[in-house]
Amino acid sequence: MKHTSTAKKIGTITALVLMSSLAACAAKKPDFDPKNPPVGGTPAEYGFQYAQAIAKRGNCDQALPILICLGEQGPGWELAMHSSGVCALEAAKLWTGPLQVRPGFYNKESTVSFDKPYYQTQDALYAKGLTQLHRSAAAGWPDSQAVLVKEYGTADKTAEQRQEAKLWLTRYDDNTRRKIYGGNSVDTDLRARLTSVDAPDAADPRWQKIALPRTPAKDPFCRHVIRARPVHSAPEPPQSDDDPLLEKLPMPGDNRRTPRH
Repeated sequence: MKHTSTAKKIGTITALVLMSSLAACAAKKPDFDPKNPPVGGTPAEYGFQYAQAIAKRGNCDQALPILICLGEQGPGWELAMHSSGVCALEAAKLWTGPLQVRPGFYNKESTVSFDKPYYQTQDALYAKGLTQLHRSAAAGWPDSQAVLVKEYGTADKTAEQRQEAKLWLTRYDDNTRRKIYGGNSVDTDLRARLTSVDAPDAADPRWQKIALPRTPAKDPFCRHVIRARPVHSAPEPPQSDDDPLLEKLPMPGDNRRTPRH
């Protein structure tokens, strides 16, 4: 794939990010408050808050190591898996070269590894994003299913891809979680384009709900992020800036990148 074609493919994804527009978020106060920790206060909970906060400010490339680690912890982490997929597509869209740690996001830079193959090229990062989204969609996360409908349902896709879009649209419409909250992220025009498309055969394994797979953490950074021990006993807030987690994850501030269009 060409870089330009990859960017075109994922151009429609941005609207599905669970975050507000980058411009709007830049003017808002960060959503990460160490004095109001999540219940339990585990590194995983802090890490997820931090990753979501910096991603909202346009720094998906820096949020990815945390989101991927958390998403690989299996059932219960579907949102992290979904967010890692969306962020990977967003980072691929803004591609300027292999991903690496940028100043201001990780104080102990040596503990964060960007040496994975999917951080090295735009196409590999794009493919990683789709893999993550397929995993969370298969596990029943409706927003991931909607992203895949938009990804594969456009007129320029192959018949096979459009058939897959119809599969995810059907699963999305039948999704109990989506029905509870009444969401509908698939617009009328796209639905109309898929009306005449036949869904895959009932024997297709993609119809089956598959629990999010769990991948044991081997990377030192991942092991640090997913520790279950509370950093602080809730509801007491952190007592100082020397907190071990905050030492690794600085407060998200105005260190956001300017997105390339």
